[in-house]
Amino acid sequence: MIDQAIQEGKQMTDDSRFDDIYLRLNELTEDVANLKIQAGTIGTSQVAVARTLSLATGLASDMREVKADIREMKAEIRNLNAGVEEILRLLRGGSDSQT
Repeated sequence: MIDQAIQEGKQMTDDSRFDDIYLRLNELTEDVANLKIQAGTIGTSQVAVARTLSLATGLASDMREVKADIREMKAEIRNLNAGVEEILRLLRGGSDSQT
């Protein structure tokens, strides 16, 4: 009887140990799954940041080109205005000498 009671007590202790091990194993499995999700999210975020940075760099380069084109156009417009002013001055001077 006593041996049977000790054996049953040992069996319960072993069962509770196994239960504890399985509980811990399940918790670790959940933790690993969560870490995988976080790592995937971080990796995806890093790719998105890299793509955004690449796009921003490309757009900045395009903007520099556009600004250079605008400066060139402004210079051409100033030259054209100066030419038109000169033509108008000559026309005015020519009409003054005819009167």
